[in-house]
Amino acid sequence: MEIKVFEPHELETALGAIRAVVPRPSAAQDAFLRVLGRLHARSVEPRELPAPTPAETAAAITDPHRRKRLVECAIVMTMVDGAVEREAASSVASLARALGVDGRTSRTLRRVAARHRLLTRIDMSRRLFGRFVGAALREEGLGGVRRFVGAMLKVGEDPATAERFRAMGRLPPGSFGRAYWEHCTSRGFAFPGERGAIPERAVFHDFGHVLSGYDTDPAGEIQQAAFQAGFMRNEGFAFLFFGIMQFHLGIKLTPIAEAEVGFFDVEKVLAALARGASCNADLSDRWDPRPFLALPLEVVRERLGVPPLAGGAVRAA
Repeated sequence: MEIKVFEPHELETALGAIRAVVPRPSAAQDAFLRVLGRLHARSVEPRELPAPTPAETAAAITDPHRRKRLVECAIVMTMVDGAVEREAASSVASLARALGVDGRTSRTLRRVAARHRLLTRIDMSRRLFGRFVGAALREEGLGGVRRFVGAMLKVGEDPATAERFRAMGRLPPGSFGRAYWEHCTSRGFAFPGERGAIPERAVFHDFGHVLSGYDTDPAGEIQQAAFQAGFMRNEGFAFLFFGIMQFHLGIKLTPIAEAEVGFFDVEKVLAALARGASCNADLSDRWDPRPFLALPLEVVRERLGVPPLAGGAVRAA
């Protein structure tokens, strides 16, 4: 999910349209727009941006991909302050209709604004878990679906798979595989194949933690969700949307972690998104970690195009 998508002549209209969905933008929301500007190598003053109507925005921005990204950024804009207002959610829906963007995500946003948490969970479960179940069915048949669902329900074990992951502890110190093993054992995480572990199909999440350097506390998890959204080439926004809801809006979407409030640091999360977008591989799409496991972690980061953590910060004025 690349965030730097707008052409120079489109940027002010795009950012102005994003700002216009919120009746009274806050300082934090304007900081979000400044960071978006900086990611496009432009310094912007949000209060001086135009306020185009949805029709004017549609006339100025015609590329379907950029239209979709504009609506997604508008959705994030409504969530920055930690509470989505009904008026803002309705404005996003109007913008999506004018731009011809699929309305499923804006519909979920309206459910967030209406405090319909059960419907929100159902929407997100369909999007997130449906993706993995569908891939398991296509690639492994019903057996793959049973293994995925069984792992999610914390039933069933696969000793051979578990041993394959435990064996990473015998790799050289400093290697990518050993770093993954240490990531799991130091936190008491079960390995795929063990009871209570995440499915092997979703283990790219923990490999991603190792590559990105983000911790597993709430602040780290929302950045990891953004990093993950960045490296995904298909529907990455769903994972950013999930991360903000789970770790900023306090909407519990996963049985693994408790819902949290207030962890959307605009600069850090967008920097994580940009770092993920710099990766040259989608770790969620049939990516095979095995050729990389014995290599030094820093070599793997370099080969996959993961920018250094310290150099990934994006500053907002």
